[in-house]
Amino acid sequence: MFYVSKITPFFFLLAFTDLFIAVFSKALGYDHVFVGIISVFGFILHTVIGAAYQIIPNSQQSELKNEKLQIFVFVSSALASFFMFLKNYPIASLFTLTAVLLFTAHVLPVIKNYQPITIKFLIVSLLYMNLGSLFFVIAYIPLEFLPFVPFQLAVHTITLGMMLNAVIGVQTAWIPMILMHTLNPKIANASLIVTQIGIVVVLTGFGILQYKVVASGSLIVLIGVLIFLWIVYDSIKNTTHKELPYVIKFFVVGLAFLVLGILSGAHLAGSENFDMVPLHMTLMVFGFGGITIAGAMFHLLPRIVWNMVHVKKAQEGKKIPNVFNVLKKEEAMITLYVMIVGIILMAGATFIELNTTRYLSSLVYLTGLLLFFRALFYRLFLLYTL
Repeated sequence: MFYVSKITPFFFLLAFTDLFIAVFSKALGYDHVFVGIISVFGFILHTVIGAAYQIIPNSQQSELKNEKLQIFVFVSSALASFFMFLKNYPIASLFTLTAVLLFTAHVLPVIKNYQPITIKFLIVSLLYMNLGSLFFVIAYIPLEFLPFVPFQLAVHTITLGMMLNAVIGVQTAWIPMILMHTLNPKIANASLIVTQIGIVVVLTGFGILQYKVVASGSLIVLIGVLIFLWIVYDSIKNTTHKELPYVIKFFVVGLAFLVLGILSGAHLAGSENFDMVPLHMTLMVFGFGGITIAGAMFHLLPRIVWNMVHVKKAQEGKKIPNVFNVLKKEEAMITLYVMIVGIILMAGATFIELNTTRYLSSLVYLTGLLLFFRALFYRLFLLYTL
């Protein structure tokens, strides 16, 4: 790694805390707005910020200047989560916007080469990150001189605009690299263009509260995702690996939930059957978001921590394991299986109005998160304290 972000592990821990509280609150039957805000403006947003602090400088072979600014970004993010937990959304939105504006001002000057497809996706993701955070503020602190912003618009600006672009952009680089396959830039650019058209249509539909438009845009987004899935399929088909790395398995499962989530969202919007909102949220946030981000953390965080401790331990004359041997594959795969079962049960529980089913399904997913914590954060703590 050319640059090692020391703040990224802290953002990942904050994001994990956000997700755990969101699922626990879902188990207790909290309202969907509370769960949605913590999941989207907490878990998803904080993960993307933390990952971008590592990915963007390395993609540019450049170091961040004024690194202490990261501390202010993190503190603002942590305070945003704190006020979300208190359901003080106006204050939480202001801290969220502050963190995003500081983060943007910090990383944007690093970007000099805009040609890589990953950077194109991440630039668009950064744009939607700022828009979504601004919409979050306007949704809860309405001002007379600004237009009305529906809560749904703020949420989907982050999930579709920011998260989807960030995930596709990063996986466009990571999946072919991990599987040692050459990326087809024409297909990647086609996915970029079609996906952006679909996102604009969806967000326009939410802005004018026309759900038929949202449904139409969702189908366009799905086409963009299917184009990207060809890249994934082509990389897997032509890989020289005898067995798929477990990180790729996380990504593939996450993408499967993404397709299901988009289809459920299109049906929800087209039929205006808002009883399906919990199912859609489960598939998109806990399915696509949770499993994809878990895979990304399994791939990225060991390399960060390993690079952080390698020089120090080498100077002390201590041996540390190879970066590829830091984590245990079996623990990661058990985490994946338990999370999948949890998501399926949580999705099924949305059709059964019984507290017991909600408790049990959420408990399975929470168990998966605890296994994830042990497989990743605990193992890296052991490495750090060697």
